[in-house]
Amino acid sequence: MTNKEAKELLNRYKSGNCTPEEKDRLEAWYDMLAESGKLEWDAGEKQQVNDELKSAIDAQIGSPTWRVTNLKLMIAAASILFFCGLGWLAIKYRDAIRSSFNREAYIETYVQPGKKIRLTLSDSSTIILSGGSRIKYPESFNHKIREVDLLEGEAYFDIKHDAHKPFIVDVAGTQINVLGTAFNVRAYKFLKNVQITVTRGKVSVRGLANVKYEKAKQVVLLPNEQVTIGKVNGEIAKRHINANDFTGWIQGKYKFDDETLANVAGMLESYYKVKVRFAAEDLKSIRFSSEFDSTDKLEDLLFAICKANNLTYTISGQDILLSTKP
Repeated sequence: MTNKEAKELLNRYKSGNCTPEEKDRLEAWYDMLAESGKLEWDAGEKQQVNDELKSAIDAQIGSPTWRVTNLKLMIAAASILFFCGLGWLAIKYRDAIRSSFNREAYIETYVQPGKKIRLTLSDSSTIILSGGSRIKYPESFNHKIREVDLLEGEAYFDIKHDAHKPFIVDVAGTQINVLGTAFNVRAYKFLKNVQITVTRGKVSVRGLANVKYEKAKQVVLLPNEQVTIGKVNGEIAKRHINANDFTGWIQGKYKFDDETLANVAGMLESYYKVKVRFAAEDLKSIRFSSEFDSTDKLEDLLFAICKANNLTYTISGQDILLSTKP
């Protein structure tokens, strides 16, 4: 989210014009941004919010009654402060703020490369995480929406239906809205796109990158449909596919379909816990297609890659170097 978008949403929050979904999202960001605000605002804006927040909190801490109007102002100011990267002040007063509304406790889980795990959420929904993946989710869903953050990697979601509590997955500037369905999300940091593949049910995907929040592009996906969304430009491309080709990793079946070697290398690093390097930069753009099983030896896959592209490889411990044959 850009500075402009954050300000617009926060202004709507303070004026009471937020939708319930926007309000829940803003409050959920409270914990996620308390430790690391990422937006760069100018010094004047930071000082103004700093003074406003401290004054509001100090006044309320000394008062025996918490007024709703002042509380809204404090929450909005605290959220602005996190966006500015000044989370230290809000952390100082966090217990006082949290006592005014029942905040959710969040869990962050990271899966080591070469591993995969299954999570069961408080609503009985399940998530399978691939190696190199990181996710943040609440211990329990206490609001009108169920929301999790896929911070990086790949995950398969099987969501329990609840018509009164939509399920939202936030990932790299993209929002996925579901009620009860199953879908796969691929969002490794080395990929330029976020990829969502539906296996059951229906999801609505909204790309938030570089567009105003209320006018974000949106697309609906049915089973065996897939959308990719550019992380930088927000460009959306939808297509029909065989979903099994993109969820086979759950059973240890992997498929590369016209992938660049740069992407293949990133996948191998997550699957096999290795580091892949290239002797020349142009090798990264070579395209490669293949299928393999997690029980296959890494050397066999490397041989197939090199055979198809007139390359050679060397292995030193966990380090792999791909280069052109002499």
